[in-house]
Amino acid sequence: MKTYRASTELVGSQWDFIKDDQTKFLHLSAGYGFGKTRTLCYKILDLSKKNFPHPGGLVVPSYTDFSRDVKVAMAEILDEHRIKYQYHGGEHWYKFPWTPGRVYVATAEKQIRGPNWAYAAINELTLISLERYREVAGRVRLKGAKNPQIASSGTPEGVASAFYEIFVEKPWENSRCLYGDTRDNLHNLEPGYVKAIMDSYPAALADAYIRGLWVNMAGNRFYFSYDPKQNDRVTEIQPYETLHVSMDLNVDPFCTAVWQVANGKLYNVDEVVLEGGEGYKTENMLNALKARGYTPDRTILYPDPAAKARNTRGAPDVQVMREAGYEVRVKNVAPRFRERQLNVNNRFDKHQIFIHPTKSPKLKKDLLAVETDPITGEKIKKNMNLTHSSDGMDYMVDILMPFANHKSQVSTTGLR
Repeated sequence: MKTYRASTELVGSQWDFIKDDQTKFLHLSAGYGFGKTRTLCYKILDLSKKNFPHPGGLVVPSYTDFSRDVKVAMAEILDEHRIKYQYHGGEHWYKFPWTPGRVYVATAEKQIRGPNWAYAAINELTLISLERYREVAGRVRLKGAKNPQIASSGTPEGVASAFYEIFVEKPWENSRCLYGDTRDNLHNLEPGYVKAIMDSYPAALADAYIRGLWVNMAGNRFYFSYDPKQNDRVTEIQPYETLHVSMDLNVDPFCTAVWQVANGKLYNVDEVVLEGGEGYKTENMLNALKARGYTPDRTILYPDPAAKARNTRGAPDVQVMREAGYEVRVKNVAPRFRERQLNVNNRFDKHQIFIHPTKSPKLKKDLLAVETDPITGEKIKKNMNLTHSSDGMDYMVDILMPFANHKSQVSTTGLR
């Protein structure tokens, strides 16, 4: 059987994308010039070998895009490795020497029909509809396939995208999103390419088109230093260690995030969110926390300063929390937005705050999407589903990691 070796110039998440053959729904979100199409071509070759002798599928936005993009990259790779192959232009399929299974090229311009597949690859995912993506998932159903994977790549088109929801905010089971930064691929780019992109787009778009981040495309990010590639980390809850819960006491949604502290760093391990009016009473959140195992004997709460006045049953929320047995740490007033912004971004930049990549989708969406008002410097709060989880994080960070060591008075209450 003819073999080939992927180019040694592949780096970082390019390799991770090719080597991951266990994730069912795998996506590479990358900036311009990262080499995502070329990486996808290598992925197709890899999947075609691993799923011998079965056929697979390649889905593209249109045949025009395919002719200008994937077809060119695939031909370059096959020629570089001196691999003899067939491509049928009329029926749109590839055949490689190591398998009888063809790779069928389908366009997302119309309903995807045809033979069942053992695997599928999708180029420029964010340019196709979620309906087409579901159709692709429905086609990958051949019995006996060893790696029935759906691998996609593309440049992010903002947190409003349906694909942001299924890969980040409310990820599908056995899904994974990798991020590719254009700067990791500088050895394959013309000098000055990245600078040209940075000069051509505002900061928010540069985050998407250079770093591959799902961001709010309309303005400047409040959390400009948060980078999933650097600040996301899978952290398991350590038994017997104290848990810290950041809280924003909004009625709907009522958002909390769960953290642990180690070596002066904050590690996010979970979040609990009540929606649909469930957060009207603080008791509901306390019960939800206890149900997850975040009990008063090992948990400290960090509500926003409004908790001293907010009333759910005739008593301030701080009192409700204290009577439930929790230790509560809260300042008298919230720090100014600009101070909060500088402090938290500094902590992200210095790798002192880490976010769980899958267990806190509400918090992650905030970190990528919340914008800064250019006039006031405050968070823009027009979207009722944003800012709540990150507000709670800000309050807690202000206590545990105060800005420039500004340690204003903290009220601590509870029975421990």
